[in-house]
Amino acid sequence: MTRHELDRIDLKILEALQRDGRISNNNLSKLVSLSPSACLARLRTLEASRVIVGYQARIALEQVRDVMEVYAEVTMGQHLSTVFKNFEGVLSRIPEVIEVVRVSGPIDYLLKVMVSDMSEWKDISQGFLNAENGVAKLMTMVVMEEIKAPAPAPLRPNTPRARRELVRKK
Repeated sequence: MTRHELDRIDLKILEALQRDGRISNNNLSKLVSLSPSACLARLRTLEASRVIVGYQARIALEQVRDVMEVYAEVTMGQHLSTVFKNFEGVLSRIPEVIEVVRVSGPIDYLLKVMVSDMSEWKDISQGFLNAENGVAKLMTMVVMEEIKAPAPAPLRPNTPRARRELVRKK
């Protein structure tokens, strides 16, 4: 992936959009001290270069349907690219699996899954556990309470001193 050279204005735009993806161009331009047309041009450039890959709304899913959030650790029986590719194909076809990352360490994948209840999770997870999918081990963790909501990603490196000061603040 190509890394883009971003200046302080681009970073301010990205930080603002991470906090509020629906901010108007006029408000965004004021926030970053640009004219509305210059701000919109920068925004379009960030979108065209795929620095900005999309916009989403956070939904209070419990207001819409019954929901149980599950994290699952998956360990594969064999570490072959064909096995990984096959399993990733299986995961891509299950809409309840909303996030998947392949990780290093004692497990191979970490999944985030949204289901209605334990019965639905049982059905999905048992589908993983067959010889065709290559899963050797599946560990499940059910979310009890969200402590910190997904937050904007830090766009600038944090110095060790700044991290120490954040930890000390109360």
